[in-house]
Amino acid sequence: MSSAQLLLVVEDISAGEGDNDGKKSESDTRTATATMQVNGEGFVHEFTVTKTKPTMGVLDNWQVKDALVTQVSVDAQGYAQFTVGDVSADAPKKQVTGEGATFFFYPGVYTLTPVAPSEYVDSTPVTVAVLDVVHRTNTDGDASDVSLLATYNNNLKDAALEAGKEVVDSCASIPGNQNSVCPFAIQSDAVTAVSGAMPKALGPVSPDQPTFFRAAVTFTATYSNKYYMEGTRDVDTVLVLDVQFDSGGLLKLDQDGKPDFGVSFAR
Repeated sequence: MSSAQLLLVVEDISAGEGDNDGKKSESDTRTATATMQVNGEGFVHEFTVTKTKPTMGVLDNWQVKDALVTQVSVDAQGYAQFTVGDVSADAPKKQVTGEGATFFFYPGVYTLTPVAPSEYVDSTPVTVAVLDVVHRTNTDGDASDVSLLATYNNNLKDAALEAGKEVVDSCASIPGNQNSVCPFAIQSDAVTAVSGAMPKALGPVSPDQPTFFRAAVTFTATYSNKYYMEGTRDVDTVLVLDVQFDSGGLLKLDQDGKPDFGVSFAR
């Protein structure tokens, strides 16, 4: 509860007395109805209470049998942990059912802050209001109440540009052009000279595909008459870089801490 930004306010509590021919019920189990509010929004919750040993044999004591907690399902994509205040928890991948892992919160307003697993991911907090039910942050039909979606920053774009340049520079050399990742049209020992350059800027394909990059690259190759028609001509290609992920849904990094990209060329 100490991690909540806005706390629970109890406005009224009424005890259900039951009715037995107009007489007060002597049942040891009652229902108490509490009217409360969080952040100005009211709700009602019914508690089951049972009578316990009286104080000094005179004063009635009642024990609440059900806790005032609400289940909140959380799933994470691109994060391994999140924090709420000074409390941390694992951020599991979404399950097959489409639902995340379940956590229990007292009523309040909480900010869930994902822990960035690397320099290529920003931490984007999500605020959720927990009343008797959860005010969901998802509006896209997701089965979880809260989704923590990784936000990838310019460091990833720069890493993609660097990885692409390494591949293009290798393919624009002899005998690097014969590497299986290079465009098929220049994968030949009949190529006597080849050049090509990576664009100076690179961005993701779309906001919905922040880890998928494409760039148009033109190689200029000179061929002998060994297999091809002799001469020099341009080979237009599209370089494709696709970030790789580990089994936990996190960016896969190499031994130098750089993102692992799948690299290919398309026409």
